[in-house]
Amino acid sequence: MTRFLLGLALFMFAAGTASAQQVKDVEVYEFGTYVASGSHYTHAPSAQGIKIEGHDGYTHLETTRTIAARIGARFGFRYRVTGTSPGVYAPLKMVWRFPPPGIVGADPTHPVELEVVEFDATSNDNYVITMSLESSSDLVPGIWTFEIWSGDKKLTEQKFEVLAPLIS
Repeated sequence: MTRFLLGLALFMFAAGTASAQQVKDVEVYEFGTYVASGSHYTHAPSAQGIKIEGHDGYTHLETTRTIAARIGARFGFRYRVTGTSPGVYAPLKMVWRFPPPGIVGADPTHPVELEVVEFDATSNDNYVITMSLESSSDLVPGIWTFEIWSGDKKLTEQKFEVLAPLIS
């Protein structure tokens, strides 16, 4: 069972029917650590078994790209997209790159170092993507990279350095 959680606001997976339009740009306007609030909603896991969930809200705690690897740490970024007509959803891909040896997915014998999830987004809506470290197998130090793609164009790349926990 995967214990790694991904939080999504505004439920990008239930966003609606995508059209032939493409997102032109992503504006990242906040990043760092967060706390989730309100009800939580579970979606089907990713292809490799990473749990996907959303919450009613996320509160930004600190602007940082350095994350202490500890159970309960949540980090990510808020963004908005441009390029579609209002209310028209376009397909995007979220690419997650985890440092070696990767995180535990559905098959614990094959750690996940790269995962791709497709979703829909529309212009001028605000979105948040967060990662939550929920078990000791999630505490993988190194550079964690989140990318958002529209077709073959990378719209943004956000990197966070997860630091190994201190041993006392």
